[in-house]
Order: sequence, then structure tokens, then C-alpha cells
Amino acid sequence: MRLVDRVKRGVVSRLARAFERERVSSSPVTNFILHPGAAVLPEGSVENLTEDRANIEIGRSSYVRGRLLTYAHGGRIRIGEWCYIGVRSEIWSMDSIEIGNRVLISHNVNIHDGTAHSANAVERHEHFHTMITRGHPKSADELPGVHSAPVIIEDDVWISFGVTILRGVRIGAGSIIAAGATVVDDVPPGVVYRCNITPQIVPLK
Repeated sequence: MRLVDRVKRGVVSRLARAFERERVSSSPVTNFILHPGAAVLPEGSVENLTEDRANIEIGRSSYVRGRLLTYAHGGRIRIGEWCYIGVRSEIWSMDSIEIGNRVLISHNVNIHDGTAHSANAVERHEHFHTMITRGHPKSADELPGVHSAPVIIEDDVWISFGVTILRGVRIGAGSIIAAGATVVDDVPPGVVYRCNITPQIVPLK
């Protein structure tokens, strides 16, 4: 065996052992479903504001080093088997985000299935005021001007670093999303997707 191969195997072996130590030592799961062999590592976090543990599910042998968040008024995150969520990646749901099996999500990736705030300044301020004074709204009726649509990421997708994926998008199986891309439309299976939104200035409605 060549020296390079031995070094590679040694590095992979040490990384696997480190993941296993972190998985075993992690604190008990109370607000989400964690399947056997899966782990939320110390730099990762889960904020399930819906308070229904069934709304966040991490599949077998998947590792989360980013943040998963559901809004108080709704949201669902499903991660399949053998997935990886990188450091500083943010997956926020107020509708539904479905991630298939063997999906690799690099660092600094943002996946959001909602607009988070209204385009109307008055509604936006009221939403912020409510969060500060009474906590996160518990009903969609308290969020005028906020829109959402499901995000679906199929099996064997690789999402490179710095990608942003917005509401209503489906990414087909086996596709690669190139670093820094912004995804606002469906991506077919088995392609490399490179896209940065061209700057646009449009009037508010």
C-alpha cells in the first residue's frame, strides 16, 4: 500500500472515531428524533420552536454540525440516512424541508422554506415587536405578508459551501450545487448547477 493511501485511511479512521466519541457523549435527545448512529455534534444545534419532537427527524448515521430550526407557528425538517450538515449551515423551516439519503451539505449553506418577514414595513415591525414582547408567533395568522413553500432535496445531492436555497425549490437526485449559488428554481437530476442572481432593483408593491 502506498504511503499516501495509508495516510488517507488513517485520517478517515481518526475522523470516524472522533464522530463516534461525540455521538456517544452527546446529551439526551428531548425535542427531536435522532435515529441510530446519527449525531448532533457540539458545534451543531436544534431549535424546535414547534415543541413537537416529530417535526425534526435526523436519519440513521447522519451528522449535523449546523443549525436546524422550526418556527413556533409551524415547520418540519426531515433528514435522511448518511447525510452531513456542515458547520455554520442554517436550515430553517416554517413549512417543510425534506432532505433525502446520502446528501452532503457543506459549510455556510442556508436553506429556508419561508420569507421570514413581510415586505410591508408596518407588518415587518409588528412581527418583530411581537417576537420581542411576547415571543415567536404561534399562528400563521399572526404573520401577514409572510410566505412559505416546501423545499425538497432528493437523494445523493451535494451542496457546496456558501449556497442559498429558497422556498418552493426541488433539487433532483444526484445533482451538485456549485459553491456560492443561489437556488430559486427547481434543479433537474444529475446536473451541476451554477447560478448567482443578477442584481436587480425593483419597486416595492
